[in-house]
Amino acid sequence: MAKGLARTFGQDLMRGEHEVGEKRNGGVLMPSHTAGDTAFYAKKRAKEAELGRSLSTDEFLADHYEPSDAPTASGTSIFDPVLCEIAYRWFCPPGGTILDPFAGGSVRGVVASRLGRAYVGVELRAEQVAANEAQAALGGEIPPRWINGDSREIGALAKGVAADLIFSCPPYWNLEVYSDDPSDLSTLGKEAFFTEYAKIIAATVALLKNDRFAVWVIGDVRDAQGFYANLPGRTIEAFEAAGARFYNDAILVTAVGSLPIRVGRQFTAARKLGRTHQNVLVFCKGDPRKATEACGPVEFGEIAADPAGGQDEAE
Repeated sequence: MAKGLARTFGQDLMRGEHEVGEKRNGGVLMPSHTAGDTAFYAKKRAKEAELGRSLSTDEFLADHYEPSDAPTASGTSIFDPVLCEIAYRWFCPPGGTILDPFAGGSVRGVVASRLGRAYVGVELRAEQVAANEAQAALGGEIPPRWINGDSREIGALAKGVAADLIFSCPPYWNLEVYSDDPSDLSTLGKEAFFTEYAKIIAATVALLKNDRFAVWVIGDVRDAQGFYANLPGRTIEAFEAAGARFYNDAILVTAVGSLPIRVGRQFTAARKLGRTHQNVLVFCKGDPRKATEACGPVEFGEIAADPAGGQDEAE
């Protein structure tokens, strides 16, 4: 994988998103705090508000806390630009259009732009769209496009879009509550979440061209009783029902961070094993061989241009 993209704007994106602030569980990532610490205490406060009582750190770790770090090598909740680069190079035709129903931060759009792909992302929070647009200059000649709106209306919001790739990382149910907007999926109960989630997947797949791929990054979460909600499995069911067959499953190993400390307490109290991975699910709408032909030769080991004028050699 080329070093250029990861080094050139990976850190800039993280720095920029910390500066503008990104809502996570009612908190804001600020430069003076690590994203992990901010997210942890925000989740603890949210759980205390839900239960109507205070929790000791040990009680929260043992009974209520599951990490929801987005897939990044840094342990922050900012999406990994290298994962984007791999997915776009391998599963989207050069010059193709990427559709993202759960846009979140700017990373996925900026990486698409730098790789010469068009990007259309739907994001519920207007303040996040504004923050993303402030980052758009980090992209390339094709500016990323973010649409402020409810992804349940993606058919109307992205009307006319014929996607060459669906790529997204959706809400992990209520693990991270992104806003207090009742339209936010993270505020819903489990079955209501899965019902609306499946509708969004179906509407998004309807905008995908035939003989094209969809790449979805997802992990599992526990319910209030401590049982897994089966997010990956329910995701596969929703895509299959929408007409996109399950084709590949890759394991994304995430940063360990404080997992050994948390796992010790969780396992002693409730025999909960820790998770340090997420799933990268690949689906195909139509014929996977034709979808592969549309993507062209495999892109890897190429040289990525440095904005400063030089070039980085690929690994």
